[in-house]
Amino acid sequence: MEYQGGFETFKEATKYMFKTPSLEDFLLVFGGFFIAIGFLIVLPYLWSRYRAIQNLKEDFFNLGLSVGLDRQELNILWKCASITKEPAKIIHSKAVFERCISKLVKEGFQDFERIGIMRKKLRFDNLPWFLPLSSTRDIDLYQTGFITFEKEAYSSAVWGKNELEIHIALLDTPARIPREGDTVKFSFLREGDGRYYFQGKVLRVYRDGTKYVLVLEHTDNLSKIQLRDSLRWKVKLPAKVHIFKEKVFTLIEEPEELIPATIEDISTQGVRVCFDRLVDIKEEQSLFIWFELKGYEIKVLGTVKNVRSSTTRVCAGVKFENISKGDEDFIRKFIIEEQREVLRAYKTGELKEGSSS
Repeated sequence: MEYQGGFETFKEATKYMFKTPSLEDFLLVFGGFFIAIGFLIVLPYLWSRYRAIQNLKEDFFNLGLSVGLDRQELNILWKCASITKEPAKIIHSKAVFERCISKLVKEGFQDFERIGIMRKKLRFDNLPWFLPLSSTRDIDLYQTGFITFEKEAYSSAVWGKNELEIHIALLDTPARIPREGDTVKFSFLREGDGRYYFQGKVLRVYRDGTKYVLVLEHTDNLSKIQLRDSLRWKVKLPAKVHIFKEKVFTLIEEPEELIPATIEDISTQGVRVCFDRLVDIKEEQSLFIWFELKGYEIKVLGTVKNVRSSTTRVCAGVKFENISKGDEDFIRKFIIEEQREVLRAYKTGELKEGSSS
């Protein structure tokens, strides 16, 4: 009887063993599987991501507090953390900061006074002359240029701006005054940098005295045409120059007769040299130039590419012809070091214009 009972128990067990699982069984198994994955993989990953974001935010706030921003201002800027993988760039880079402000304004942020305070605290209210513009907010007041409308160009100037708009006055009266909804293009030359242009639709038009003023929305879509292959750095360097009467292709020996002059800007490809008296100098003439750059002596042959004269002085743009690789590398290194120094002074509020060499 005990054997019979054991056999029945085994039979009953094998019946359940080979029985097709029900839907509830499947759900129970898969539910347990996904719960295990959640606890072992997903939750630890989400927690690590949360901690990483919190650490990034903490570093961002510590950096912002160290440069004078308060927590309310940092909370405003943190909303832009998604526009860069390194939120600290919002504090370090004017271009990223302005992109953040554009995003906030488009989303309806209206505290423009606070934006101005943040821009001033971060030293973004002034832009060093050698840094390129990234937004129409960077354009200086009274910057002159041209408004192009219906295939005609008219002299114009930046008349005003706020966080939302830029106001451009027409200095010439066009055949037809642009109206709301018309598309116009504004182009201008930034000395030492390049030619910029952008276009936009006229939001409204008003009169200021005798001038018509067009109101356009700010944009980050500034196009630039680089006018020079290399950056020219502003300097004040004493120099000595010999002006050849004929074109010279190779310098056989250094000339003895030298005229005192001043180099007012320099690049790896040329200089602007000025004379504090009237001298006879023409385009395509050859010059021999001697000067020192931080104690480093440079002697070079150049060709005059342009001449600007006043009643008391003459300046010439000169292209180097036989500059050595060593001299070119030294000039490039000098410009890079000067840029770093100006940027440092810019961020600490001790901005200087160009070089003091």
